[in-house]
Amino acid sequence: MLTCPMCKKSVRRPARECPSCRTDLSLLVNYVEDLQEGLVRAEALTRAGELGEAVWAYLAVLEVDPDNAVARRQVGQVATAVRQFDEEAPGRLWGKRVRKQARRRSGEGGWLGMAFWAFVIVFALLLGYALGSWHGNPPPAGGEQKTATE
Repeated sequence: MLTCPMCKKSVRRPARECPSCRTDLSLLVNYVEDLQEGLVRAEALTRAGELGEAVWAYLAVLEVDPDNAVARRQVGQVATAVRQFDEEAPGRLWGKRVRKQARRRSGEGGWLGMAFWAFVIVFALLLGYALGSWHGNPPPAGGEQKTATE
């Protein structure tokens, strides 16, 4: 069923003229028939397994009628399938593993490596403190100790 753009009444599809207001509807009828033909062609291509051509046919329908629910649903399903394939493709899985290993290696052992370096830093600080305090107050020569009264 078509709706006349002038009087807003429903018109049966084969009519090229509105029965109420006599408006020429030939362009509107051609428009709707072309959309139907495009949808039928796209569905036939889908059933034949020609998904690439079917998507192009659905996109052609969407070019003319962006609100066409059937074409939007079909293109959406194909886009979802392609996205899933991209995520599950063997090359992608290999790439994910390589990136994961690289992240693990960049930490150089995680907490164990960090604990090692923390120990090295604390040891260096204590060694520096001990050497500094030993050189700052050398022990008396000859083993004698000076007293404060001397």
